[in-house]
Amino acid sequence: MAVTSGGRRTAAPARLTRERVLRAALDFVDANGLEALSIRKLGAELGVQAMSLYTHVDSKDALLDGLVEAMWQELDLPPGGEADWREAVRSMASSLRDMIRRHPAAAPLLASRRILPTHALEVLDAYLQVLRRAGFTEDRALEVLRVVQVYAQGHALAEVSWGIRGQDPAIPGDDIARLRWVADMVPRDAPDRLLRTAVQYCARCDMNHQFTVGLDLIIRGLEAECPAASH
Repeated sequence: MAVTSGGRRTAAPARLTRERVLRAALDFVDANGLEALSIRKLGAELGVQAMSLYTHVDSKDALLDGLVEAMWQELDLPPGGEADWREAVRSMASSLRDMIRRHPAAAPLLASRRILPTHALEVLDAYLQVLRRAGFTEDRALEVLRVVQVYAQGHALAEVSWGIRGQDPAIPGDDIARLRWVADMVPRDAPDRLLRTAVQYCARCDMNHQFTVGLDLIIRGLEAECPAASH
């Protein structure tokens, strides 16, 4: 407890930790966007002087790396026990996609910052173990993991860059809204056949379904190529 000049007792401010600082930074970016973030503003958000944060993040650059660290902390480890490799692949892809869609403003840092935090490596290693137990060779397991990560990350970044963040089908619900949504993206002088293609390609797309289709294709391809891992 802290004591004020009037003798009243108040709750002491929560102790700053690196985890708390990074969590607050991620919450700030979620609410205000990446461009708005600064150490001074983050300090104000936490109710401390900016200098107090330098113990945990010594520069704006380190703070951006810390945002990547905080996002990776949200990724799930594979299901425990003798998890089926197919379900593990789905779990990793879905966990990564969900995390990116929760943090659309910060998510591009996952592709631009050259950092692999400890928890990221723990996640990757845990999924590699699942794939190895399923019969994949070391090299093949690494290839599978790379494909799944790039697929899920790329899919989710495309969604957030288009402003698609909902859990329901991504495109506006009624037909007129869908046509207007597509028309805003297509040049005014586009031939009718290309406008029709745009409507078919974009307006009829459910990104949740599309994500599942992509994972199914990846898994079926692996089953066909890797007999030892197909059971």
